[in-house]
Amino acid sequence: KSFSELLGTETVERGEGRSKVRMVIRPRHTQGAGVVQGGIIMTLADQAISSALGSLSPGYTVVTIELKVNFIAPAKEGVLIGEGRITHRGSLISVGEGTITDGEGRLIAQAMGTWMTPRPAGR
Repeated sequence: KSFSELLGTETVERGEGRSKVRMVIRPRHTQGAGVVQGGIIMTLADQAISSALGSLSPGYTVVTIELKVNFIAPAKEGVLIGEGRITHRGSLISVGEGTITDGEGRLIAQAMGTWMTPRPAGR
């Protein structure tokens, strides 16, 4: 299984430098205090922003260089929605940002990062 399948994430919208990813919160996603583990929230942000860049870069590999996440509120149950968008598309280096919200629209986390899209072999 892919990492996305193991987490249970699905891309529900994608195109024109934007993406939306959804994940139902399961007990396996929580840490000792009963809230979603921060690395999972960060992964959801990475997936949303990477997918947004991928929509602008067909045939290219999308590689995360750096990702910063501000955790705003805990998430315990329901769904998490990751929305990503590309704010700068360069020929090699791009910048994107994203938000993670819960099913009620409450802000859980904000993210910003840098991605590289190396040219495929032969281009």
